[in-house]
Amino acid sequence: MKRTPSTWVRMSLFLMLASATAFGQTDTRAVYDQYISTYKAYQDAVSKGLSETEVKKALAAYTQAKGAYEATLNQSTDEAQAASDIDQETATPSGTDESATSSTGSTSSAKVAPQLPTEIRSMLQALWSDQNRKSPDAAISRIEQYLQANPASAHAAQLKYELAKAYEQLKGDTAKATEILQQLASDTRNPAWAGEAQARLKYYAANKQFDQWKTTLSTKYSVVAAQYGKYRDTSWLAFPVKIFRFGSYFKNVWSFTNIQDDYKTFMIAYENLAARFLPAPDISFDQFRPASGGSDDAADVRLLYQNSDAWYTRWKLVNEARTSIDIQYFIVDKDIFGLALQGALLRKAREGLKIRFMMDARGTKGFTRKLMGQDFVQELVSYPNVEVKVFNPVHENLVTFVLDPRKLMASNHDKILVVDGEYSVVGGRNISSHYFVDPEDMPTAYRDCDVVVRSAAIAKQLDLAFDEEFTERKQTNITKDLWGNIDVMSKELELAFDAMSAHIGGNALTTAQNLDKRRTKALTEYQTELANYKHLKGFSGFESFAGAHEAPVKIIDKHSLAGPRNDITDQLIRFMDGARSEIVIQNPYVVLTERANAALKRASARGVRIIIHTNSPASTDSLATQAMFYADWKRILKEIPTARIFTFAAQRKLHAKTFVFDGKVAVIGTYNMDYLSEEVNSEVVAAIKSRAFAAELRSGIMSDIAVSKEYRIELDDKGNAKAVFGPDDLPGKKMWLMKTLSKLTFLKSMI
Repeated sequence: MKRTPSTWVRMSLFLMLASATAFGQTDTRAVYDQYISTYKAYQDAVSKGLSETEVKKALAAYTQAKGAYEATLNQSTDEAQAASDIDQETATPSGTDESATSSTGSTSSAKVAPQLPTEIRSMLQALWSDQNRKSPDAAISRIEQYLQANPASAHAAQLKYELAKAYEQLKGDTAKATEILQQLASDTRNPAWAGEAQARLKYYAANKQFDQWKTTLSTKYSVVAAQYGKYRDTSWLAFPVKIFRFGSYFKNVWSFTNIQDDYKTFMIAYENLAARFLPAPDISFDQFRPASGGSDDAADVRLLYQNSDAWYTRWKLVNEARTSIDIQYFIVDKDIFGLALQGALLRKAREGLKIRFMMDARGTKGFTRKLMGQDFVQELVSYPNVEVKVFNPVHENLVTFVLDPRKLMASNHDKILVVDGEYSVVGGRNISSHYFVDPEDMPTAYRDCDVVVRSAAIAKQLDLAFDEEFTERKQTNITKDLWGNIDVMSKELELAFDAMSAHIGGNALTTAQNLDKRRTKALTEYQTELANYKHLKGFSGFESFAGAHEAPVKIIDKHSLAGPRNDITDQLIRFMDGARSEIVIQNPYVVLTERANAALKRASARGVRIIIHTNSPASTDSLATQAMFYADWKRILKEIPTARIFTFAAQRKLHAKTFVFDGKVAVIGTYNMDYLSEEVNSEVVAAIKSRAFAAELRSGIMSDIAVSKEYRIELDDKGNAKAVFGPDDLPGKKMWLMKTLSKLTFLKSMI
């Protein structure tokens, strides 16, 4: 596919340039102009059908300009960050003047003592540089040779400690790291460094406990799943057997629920211990192993911030699919977007593609109800190559919910599209007009964010997340009516597809079909709705990967309350605890859990800048979560003093769930900063390790902050936080109810 710069990419790049002085970036205007001009030249060469030689020449010029632009964009960040990384990665022992102590009394990594000899400092800088992190053997060997030649060096203990860290973090060789640390721990000549080694060995021991907990959870869940399968597969005709098997299932669910509670308690203590030993976010990214075991260090990934681009991307991928489509959404609305998408799936079903489609029972009611809802979806399942399922319907938990009422709310909150085992879309958007219509056409349209990825390895990772919910968790199949679909809705789906195709292509819909009264009414409704979306007509010539980045990408998954995996929470905490300079969080629902709150407090104690962008009462679509935030925001600013909170101040609603750590690692997906995402719902995110991509995402967040309001507090003589500017200054509907709910903080884990 040819690549052309989207309007949003241009706007994002301009905003990065405009804010360069404020955020310490080098002025890249000239390089940016060259990048855009070569982009246009390459596009023109292709569109005009120039010779292969001329096209290749234009492509080479564009590729060179793009590389120069990205290098310049990152230059100042790299220079400032490199020195910071080296200083932060190299530790000094407890009790020395250079050690940094947090409010909890534990030491954190601190700057290298300035009196270090040039040779020693040079070795440590080389060890922790970006280049050597990818291939650290030469830097490690240099330190080992120095230690062999200078065993009595005054800095030998520090070098050994850094060597152990390198084996652990850069090579994944904990056994070698343990060997070095054990030698250092018994060295009575260097009690400070011996103490550091002993503390790190305790951290290794805690890591083993962490691994054991993971194994225990998975093993116990396997037993629960097996018992549930036996119970569900037993006919009620064998009533005594059915009841007996339910008893066994209930007993194991009880046990699994208790283990989950104990695991949460362990993780709070474990993360507090582990925080000071965790590496920078980019190293933590490298250490993470996706559930599928696969990885891709050179995936094509594009940020989808603009609503129309997000819809065009999905439309293009689905309609150009050749072999398979896996699609899962929390919400699929019964509007033109939900109907048109199913019309596209219907066309692909007729072509023989393998299609698997899942919707959540709580999020999607219009298409999952047996009466007047499933008729549309039943058109799809009339084809043998199509499966459609509903996740976790309420009746599956009507008995076991007594163990935990949240089981009734457990949802598949994933938003996944995988096409042909190569193309993937993941992010915050559901299938509804509010997520894809331009805010100029719909002022209440959501501000959301997705990524589209071209990579077979990433598609495999997302498909595993899809498979585990589609095949292993509680769900029910939608099937065609016993005597065939009584109410045939295929014509409505076809009309929705045709109406959408014509509208986004900027064309008028012409149909030669003689439509009956019902279909004529449906088509009129579709066209009337689309007529309001005047800015949704730019699909012609759209390229899904225009302005894409080539970067390492990993999918991080989390099961619902019924399953054992919670990689997202675990990894986000690791990113927070490893952050050296900045944590940026853009999230619509901020109800800080105990784990998240503790991690942000630890980061603040290290001096890490924390930026939170969320909704206000004026913009929120969730009164309950806003009520909990209303109860918390002053405490957050008081107890996390390096944090700043910004909120949308008008009717535009935030729905994006994004994070940027130290300008190196970006995370985009479905995960909210609340109890439901951490403990109850199934979630999925994409992590991208790229300073260029992170800069683009951060710039988008900053553009939102530029039109937001900042919450501020002041402390009185007794240290109590008083609002200077806060949610009361940005009132929404039913403020009285929100304030009433804010006093019921015991409901946090249910919201």
